[in-house]
Amino acid sequence: MRHYGSIDLMAIVFTLGCVSLMFLPSLPSETSWLVLAGVFIVIILVWSIRRHYYLCVIAVFILSFLWSTANAKQYLSLIEPYIDQTLVVTAKVETINTQIYSPKKNNPYYAKFSILKISDQILSSPIPIIIYWQQSDLIKAGQIWQLTIKTKVTQSYLNEGSFDKQRFAIANHTLLKAKVIKSVLLEKKFNIRQSIADKCLAYINLFSYRGILLALGFGDRSQISDHNRLTMMQTGVAHLMAISGMHILLVFYISCFLLKGLLFFFPQRYSHLLLPILIGWLTTLCYTWLTGFNPPALRAILALSIWIYLRYKNNHISAWQKINRIIALLLILDPLMILSESFWMSCYAVVSLIFLFEWLPLASTLKNKKRWYFIRLLHLQFGLTLLLLPIQLFIFHGISVVALLTNLIAIPIVSLITFPAILLALLFSLMDCFYLALWLWFVAQTSLEWLFYCLEYLNILWLNIPADFYLFSSIGWLTIIIIRIEFWRRFSFSIIIVMTILFSPIYKQPDYLWRMDMLDVGHGLAIVIHNGKSAILYDTGAKWENSSAAEQVIIPFLQWHNLNVEGIIISHSHNDHIGGLSYLRQRYPDAWLMSSSSSLSNDYNCLADHKFHWQHLRFNVLWPNKLVSDPNNGDSCVIQITDGQFSVLLTGDLERKQEYDLVVKYKRNLHSTILQTPHHGSTTSSSYSFLNYVNPFNSLTSTSRYNPWRLPSNKITNRYKALNINYYVTGKEGQISLFFYPTSWQQKTMRQDINPRWYHDWFGSLSFYE
Repeated sequence: MRHYGSIDLMAIVFTLGCVSLMFLPSLPSETSWLVLAGVFIVIILVWSIRRHYYLCVIAVFILSFLWSTANAKQYLSLIEPYIDQTLVVTAKVETINTQIYSPKKNNPYYAKFSILKISDQILSSPIPIIIYWQQSDLIKAGQIWQLTIKTKVTQSYLNEGSFDKQRFAIANHTLLKAKVIKSVLLEKKFNIRQSIADKCLAYINLFSYRGILLALGFGDRSQISDHNRLTMMQTGVAHLMAISGMHILLVFYISCFLLKGLLFFFPQRYSHLLLPILIGWLTTLCYTWLTGFNPPALRAILALSIWIYLRYKNNHISAWQKINRIIALLLILDPLMILSESFWMSCYAVVSLIFLFEWLPLASTLKNKKRWYFIRLLHLQFGLTLLLLPIQLFIFHGISVVALLTNLIAIPIVSLITFPAILLALLFSLMDCFYLALWLWFVAQTSLEWLFYCLEYLNILWLNIPADFYLFSSIGWLTIIIIRIEFWRRFSFSIIIVMTILFSPIYKQPDYLWRMDMLDVGHGLAIVIHNGKSAILYDTGAKWENSSAAEQVIIPFLQWHNLNVEGIIISHSHNDHIGGLSYLRQRYPDAWLMSSSSSLSNDYNCLADHKFHWQHLRFNVLWPNKLVSDPNNGDSCVIQITDGQFSVLLTGDLERKQEYDLVVKYKRNLHSTILQTPHHGSTTSSSYSFLNYVNPFNSLTSTSRYNPWRLPSNKITNRYKALNINYYVTGKEGQISLFFYPTSWQQKTMRQDINPRWYHDWFGSLSFYE
């Protein structure tokens, strides 16, 4: 037993060493790493003489830390020399092509390649890269191309509450991206996976839910419509439509069941206890290969393999020991998994299942389990709903009130009808059994139609939870523990204290008087002025083809801080400033609108010399002098916000001529503590006279790293430096937050202060921000 306990303790310690990778502000330098390696060697030598248990624990923790950080440094060193470069490469297509090809219409999309050569120099190990494919040529998995590419790095919009694209890219080894300049096909032949996909696509393309059929059949979620994605997320069934541990186990158990049924007709000498398990494992491995060994599927097959080995090698270890060792072994294989949200979701779900059935074993007390199937399923779903609250809030920042009901409907449909039908359809599609394959794809399609009909009907309530209330999500775990160990009998006062702590965010008050956040929305502008409860927006970012900055950045930020929007100010009518207005007005219909446009339904007109108060702040409108139907840069709504002690000047895309007009009219009254840099740092703005009169302490510029106008201009940044004005850019800093107190103010940036992490670093050259 001591041996087993030692192994499990070492597994926990190794996992904890890898967890540190999530919180490091920077990776250790080479000198620091070598010093730690020396400490590890010394501890091992001392342990070999005096075998103290704690020395082994310390050694494993240091080893885990060294292993995880070395893997991170190795991956970054592999790709960093090639960031922001124009390269001629030989690359192999890795992702299967599931696009609907049309010779009349070219739909650009992202595809995963592996770089084999750079300028005819063979690489020691292929470099994974995501390429934006705009060419008219059709690519297939397995083909070899010679490409002239312009590389860049995945640059996330860094804001509180937003999706962390950089962390996701590093966890999946897809940080390097590129755009094709020229392409030449070297090897036309594609691989078996693409051949299988092409055969199945002839059927799948006939159905409206092709995106989900592809997701469950091939692990390709790129074809799922935005509407279906939102519906699945808001009803709590998104986990069923992505290849995960549940699907891998279903393949394994279906394969084992079918083989056992087949062996029934064979003589006894052909039957063997391990044969169904071996065939089931091989079938599962083939399915994982078909999905392209995408990270969730790869983790699941590795975990299944380790579980099978542990199950038949050590019959007496508990479920806790198995999951503990599986997690440690997975992290040994790839420590960067620790950054993956899907990895945490999978591990957390398994731990929750074990905890639920060991601490609240309702189902095991029922005599006739088949008769009480619904009660058992209800017990499972209700328990998981409570236990999964913390991870659900961490990943999705909200909860579905109907998730319990929708999962009771969705899990039987997907696990008993949809997924088995897809697996059999894949098999019969390969065997060219046309009518049988078509019927099975039709069964899967029909089951999804039933399911989404129910989901659309039940999608009535999604609750967005502010970050301050995340602590309260542990109520499920605490409730089960308190009931199970009867903690309430002797420690009722302690329970009251714990509950008070959980509810404390309700009474929390901000320590600042007011706050302004310039959000990182790429090339555009979105500023939030708030006091911790209500907010005014200045501009709404851009609207893109399928989404907008309002949906991806502004709304998540507002929900993260539990802010209600009382008013929206639009500087002018260019898309990068007004793009999210319609979406925000739908979400906040009671918010008033102010702009310099006569074509918008303004509640207040943005005209010079207009003043109004909000909370304890005074808003002074400085420009323009008249309304126009379609305001351009020169018609930007310029507002000075002041609390009497400190002030902020918001300028939109004001240009040089209007800056001169403001200088003539207001002179020293333009002086402000903070300046929003006019026109994203373009040479058309930020004149010397204007900057001299404003004389700000800090200047904040909103633009993206890879914008086509190469903003901010080097000429303008040098001008600010010459005038001793601190210059900050969202493309480099991420979200920029200003906190104003009665006698002082403070500035924090997302990359350096609010959430400094090594995976948020600026990878590659600084280019225009130096």
